[in-house]
Amino acid sequence: MLQWWNGQMIQDFLKELRIRCKKRDIPIISEETEVYLEWILRKYKPKTCLEIWSAVAYSTIFIANIIKEWDWIIYSSEISYPTYTAWINNIKQSWLTNIVLYPFDVNKINLRKLVNKKVDFAFIDWQKNQYAGYLMKIQNILRSNGVIVLDDVIRYRNKLSSLYWYLEKKQINYKIVKTEPWDGIIIID
Repeated sequence: MLQWWNGQMIQDFLKELRIRCKKRDIPIISEETEVYLEWILRKYKPKTCLEIWSAVAYSTIFIANIIKEWDWIIYSSEISYPTYTAWINNIKQSWLTNIVLYPFDVNKINLRKLVNKKVDFAFIDWQKNQYAGYLMKIQNILRSNGVIVLDDVIRYRNKLSSLYWYLEKKQINYKIVKTEPWDGIIIID
């Protein structure tokens, strides 16, 4: 009973957080993207997740709430100090544990030193023109059967030329899923 109640409390908190973010124009994942993320997470049941850019922790909490059903951990990053403090506060209010935040730019650190496990799932939603660089950074910590999701790939297609070049050069198979009329995600599995 307590586990269900905590899950409901987290869902209520996420609804409240979405409203606050909308009022303050803080970008978070769309509700449509949430549907696909939940489907992917339940299909693959990752135990070690990496999120590149968490903003105020909405997507971190969303992912952690789903994967808490199995033995899990999520590593997340945020570099803006005001957003980092909001992230910490929101995580405390979510009642979730086994979430690790790194206040670093992932392009400037060795991820292997921070993430001490191979990653089953990675969610990338940061500087769109850096997506190729993020993929290069996580390749050495991603399990061979790991899944990567990149957000906002239709809306910001004009910023993703280096990503598509990298995917083609490395012959990485991917699919674009249209989550809303103007946007979508890339899934690499």
